[in-house]
Amino acid sequence: MAHVSTWLKSLIVAVMLMVVVGGATRLTHSGLSMTQWKPLHILPPFTENDWEIEFNLYKQSPEYVHVNKGMALQEFKTIYWWEYGHRLLGRIVGILVLLPLFFLFKHLPGWLRGRIGIVFALGGLQGIIGWWMVKSGLKAGPAVSHIRLCIHLVMAFIILSILAISLWRFQSKEFNKLNPKNLVLLVLISLTIIYGAYVAGLKAGLMYNTFPLMEGQWIPSEWNFYHPLWKNFMNNPAMVQWLHRVIALITLSYSLFLWVKYGNVYRLLGIKLVIQVLLGISTLLLMVPLSVALIHQAWAMVVWLVALRTTLVRQ
Repeated sequence: MAHVSTWLKSLIVAVMLMVVVGGATRLTHSGLSMTQWKPLHILPPFTENDWEIEFNLYKQSPEYVHVNKGMALQEFKTIYWWEYGHRLLGRIVGILVLLPLFFLFKHLPGWLRGRIGIVFALGGLQGIIGWWMVKSGLKAGPAVSHIRLCIHLVMAFIILSILAISLWRFQSKEFNKLNPKNLVLLVLISLTIIYGAYVAGLKAGLMYNTFPLMEGQWIPSEWNFYHPLWKNFMNNPAMVQWLHRVIALITLSYSLFLWVKYGNVYRLLGIKLVIQVLLGISTLLLMVPLSVALIHQAWAMVVWLVALRTTLVRQ
């Protein structure tokens, strides 16, 4: 049924938009502007008194005290709208899941009803994870945990994957059994995305803005700054940026190898990955401008969906 396919596609687009707005919220330093979690909070402030109440709540937060002290109300409104928009989009996605379900329910096979139930439950969990992430930045050090940010992003990719696979199955696509070479490909892309989240959370893209060398070095000199050694692979901005670079280049090389060895089934993915690497390099060299960084993040979702289709759906 065409309406079901359209509905599933709209959910995929809505989730992707949610991730992009979340990225903009982070890049504009807006994520800590709303200091309370109100799941049923739908309406924004309307009157000046409403805005003053919200602003006074923000003034009690560590971010205002240590970073934005003296901020004007108009400046606060700008960052507030980004975070409000991100949270509102989450509620809209929930409505997009449930409302059409009432009209399409009888047209859905049992397995798809179950998948939609899982998506709705994961969406609720995602909201909780989002607040858990924000809470990490409402403490003495006003910085959101990059680990929690990564978990938040990974959950979005899980939801996106369930929706995409459900769409392809509903469209009666035939699926391949996941073989080792494709599993390696998906793991490499996953690791690249995870380290991209670490780079974002640690603001590591604002350092070593040269390529291919990192200020004249192949490996940053402070790569082993933390002890024990394993902490550098998660908490050291220089090492995290280096790993994101290296894994991305390995992923690109591997995808091009598969294209050459196994033919055009990997051609589209290879092209998408070339574009993504170029976007990543541009983001780095330009010191993370909002527009390029958001395109880079959005394109990561395109790459992931193409990778899933390439590896799972019979061509």
